[in-house]
Amino acid sequence: MRTLDCADLFRVMAFSQLTWRESLRDIEVCLTSNQSKLFHMGLSGIPARSTLSDALNQRDWHIYHALAMRLILHARDLYAKEPTGLELDATVYALDSTAVDLCLSLFDWAPFRATRAAVKMHTLLDLHQR
Repeated sequence: MRTLDCADLFRVMAFSQLTWRESLRDIEVCLTSNQSKLFHMGLSGIPARSTLSDALNQRDWHIYHALAMRLILHARDLYAKEPTGLELDATVYALDSTAVDLCLSLFDWAPFRATRAAVKMHTLLDLHQR
């Protein structure tokens, strides 16, 4: 885990989310197949599955929560003065809903289907709030 800092772990997990990876092995295989593009993502190499596992188990999730809050504030500032193209007197919101897949044997409190676990996450963002 000493070789994988928080920024690299965030890059790997963002890549995993965007490419719909479902396991550490899947992440590793996908990164390996895109090895020539890792430099452009800011990664110097492919982290091993055990390194990813250790980092995910030992890193505090609050780090990434704080990062998400800063990114949301930055996005609000960027788009606060952008015209929406709509002539509305009301506030415009962006709504996102996603399901985060989990391992049913570890997260038995989050049953999603008979053989899977998941949590549903909803995000509501006021695009013009400062």
